[in-house]
Amino acid sequence: MTQTIERPHADSPYLVAQPQPVDDTRRNAIVLMATDGTERSDGALRVAAARARATGATLELMTVIQSEPVIATENMYFGEVEGLRRWTMRRKEVEEQIARVLGPDVILSVTVLDGNAAFTISRVAIERRAALAVVGLGRHDMAHRIFSDETALQLARIARVPVLAVPASAALPPQHAVVAIDFSDIATRAAQTAIAAVADDGIVELVHVLPTSQSLTLGAERSYEDWATQQLGGVAARLIVPEGVTVKLAVMRGSPASQLLDYAKRVGADVISTGTHGRGFVARAIVGSVTAQLMRGATCSLLTVPRDPLPALAPSARARSAGESFESPMAWSRLLSDFSKRNAGRRTILEVDDLELGAQAQEYNWPLLGTSYSERDGRVDLMLGDRAAGGRHLSRSIGSVTAVDVLTDGAGHDVALRVQHGTGQTLLTFAA
Repeated sequence: MTQTIERPHADSPYLVAQPQPVDDTRRNAIVLMATDGTERSDGALRVAAARARATGATLELMTVIQSEPVIATENMYFGEVEGLRRWTMRRKEVEEQIARVLGPDVILSVTVLDGNAAFTISRVAIERRAALAVVGLGRHDMAHRIFSDETALQLARIARVPVLAVPASAALPPQHAVVAIDFSDIATRAAQTAIAAVADDGIVELVHVLPTSQSLTLGAERSYEDWATQQLGGVAARLIVPEGVTVKLAVMRGSPASQLLDYAKRVGADVISTGTHGRGFVARAIVGSVTAQLMRGATCSLLTVPRDPLPALAPSARARSAGESFESPMAWSRLLSDFSKRNAGRRTILEVDDLELGAQAQEYNWPLLGTSYSERDGRVDLMLGDRAAGGRHLSRSIGSVTAVDVLTDGAGHDVALRVQHGTGQTLLTFAA
């Protein structure tokens, strides 16, 4: 069952921020494109460049080299030489790709980093406050998928910004989107993000897949279909839809991933949009997730929206109102004590960035036990884990601290703790 609806009203809580004019405090939105320099990411580069032009965003290119063991023989160390050779080769490959895909006169800067590709792209997207991360949609065999997730899929699971995975053959930004709707808040955000991604005369189809007929009687199926269609209309009414964009509704029955893939192919959609719900490794290994099945089966682009989007961070005014500076160690002890009292028990996401070493680590879903600053040692300590005796615990002790900030949302609620240290920073955000 499909239905086309009238243009919804613009009073929506799901408005996606658009690029704003640059002044002393604002900058253009950033489209971050990650490439490996091969033909697999040619489509992603074309689409990212076109997206940046269409929205007035800044296109930033990066490439990640997976670190490899260094072999030393007869007291000779070749790590630095080999690393430089690989960096130079990769940069040359990306520059050749830019000339091949965008033309010989196009000049773009390229950042080359070491590390795990997905984690590094996620880190840079957070650091640069990217509006969108664009990567190639590769193909891998079963053994690779079991033992080492595809970069696009792994990135979609951990990213804090929307991720657009693009097949090599893509030439233009999406114009026809199919959105997986399960009536969750994240599905509504996936729909709004899809609307922002399509062209001015694009089509966005909100699709809900009914349970299989084995679980419902014929009468119940009809009743559920009517209810689902009504709910889809409610979702559409909360979206902001520009003039020229058409929104359609569709209800079908069967396996969600296969139905969405078949429907997208049948209507000629060039992107499928979905939210990521972040299942654990065991569940993914046994039954997989809808996002994983879509990523591995899609012949068009796939747009994933994070469960935990990057908040609009702003420095807290709590310490300043007392006349204290975030850069003053004298303020950190009380600042962290108050932060712990307000947020103990909340589940966290821990991200550690070191620009000099290129290292990055993440911990996800650990409850906050407390934070503190030791004036004697000059260190900030973060304690995560379960309160129950014998439960899991994780501590991170941070030295060479240069600044401590509590970051809040527009309503003044804590959304993150940022500790700057040495050449990097540690960011503790909340998963919910």
